[in-house]
Amino acid sequence: MKKFISVIFVCAILYIGIGAACAFAADTDALLQKLVEKGVLSSSEAQQVRTEANEEAQKTDKQKEEDYKKLAKDSQPDWVKNTKLKGDYRLRYQLDKDKGQEEWNRMRIRARIGLEAKVNDKVATGVGIATGKAGDPRSTNITIGNDPAASNTPASYKSIILNYAYARYLPFDGLMFVGGKFDNNLWQPSDLLWDGDLNPEGAGLNLKYELNPEFELFLNNQFFWLRNDTRVDKQPMMFAEQPGFKWKISDEMSLKSALALYEFAGVKGTAKFATYDSTNTLLNNNYLYNYNSVNPSFELAFNEPFWGLVPQASIFGDYVYNYSGRVHSSRDGFDSGVKFGDKKLDGWGQWQAKILYSKLGRDAWLDIFPDSDRYNGKTNMKSFETEFNYGLGKNTSLGIDYYYSQSLNKASEAAGFAPQQVLQFDWNVKF
Repeated sequence: MKKFISVIFVCAILYIGIGAACAFAADTDALLQKLVEKGVLSSSEAQQVRTEANEEAQKTDKQKEEDYKKLAKDSQPDWVKNTKLKGDYRLRYQLDKDKGQEEWNRMRIRARIGLEAKVNDKVATGVGIATGKAGDPRSTNITIGNDPAASNTPASYKSIILNYAYARYLPFDGLMFVGGKFDNNLWQPSDLLWDGDLNPEGAGLNLKYELNPEFELFLNNQFFWLRNDTRVDKQPMMFAEQPGFKWKISDEMSLKSALALYEFAGVKGTAKFATYDSTNTLLNNNYLYNYNSVNPSFELAFNEPFWGLVPQASIFGDYVYNYSGRVHSSRDGFDSGVKFGDKKLDGWGQWQAKILYSKLGRDAWLDIFPDSDRYNGKTNMKSFETEFNYGLGKNTSLGIDYYYSQSLNKASEAAGFAPQQVLQFDWNVKF
């Protein structure tokens, strides 16, 4: 203790002599070296003093940085502090090949950006834009280069569309209402029925209630306005109700399951929607059947299975049955698959893989909704898919996705619905 007091006294005397120079790291080192030479401090004691001084300086700098950040945040207007910006970019190479046809090679891009603003403690609103075409609600991809379907001019400008616009109201914890054009609020473990890029237009209501830390109930409801046409008596629309539960069976296993009921109005007898070549049954270009359906879904997840060799794995599946009367063609469909790997791709070396088999009858489901990459979104098909994604770092990854799809009957193949192979290589970047 006496030696420490002596050091402080000597430092004070020298500080008076050399002024403010000892405030700098270089002068501090020179000062300590002088003290070692004069025998006031040993080399180890000098190093200890130097280490403690550096640590204190780092703490001071860190505190100043936090104070500056807080000051900058406090000085921002409320609407800036309550607004979040998010987006992503994807560069894709895609190879399409139909039986007996030449290969089609494409480079494609997808860019999306959106804002969500918190209006008050209960209300938020969001707006997002994306690349894409207004007439294709299931894809925000844009082909780069000379795309004959869009323009014969190289390096032409690409179109931007309104991807979503909604308002969300949370009156209390566990209840949410949303209206406008928004992300699909129905839980789906796969894309058998719903393309991930399709944003419904209408309204949704979500309820959830936690019975205990291991068991939660939920109820998702959706109203989807399919077409608004004053020239017809019946406006096509869809109503969906999906009760379900999440159950943490143990630390190693959990189960999520739901049963969706879909009711359509004004679809039977109306003109088919603009889409790829329709595979639903038509009469004079009008839908012959309705598509009221029941859709049970499940996903059984495992933490660190196979003796911890895999971070996470799950078995999942969907089934759909069109219970509308007098449907004479195939009216059901299903898929089943496995996923394994990391839960999220947050860093280098993290990975995810998926294997999936799908089958969808001709009139099991309305053919404007399914994944457009799988047999161009058609029904009346069976398909195999395998996918692998690898993390390159935070918010960026590489992916490969392969589909092999074909019609459920030879007559459809003869009519032009040949087996199809799709291979996609993706570079994904998020912010």
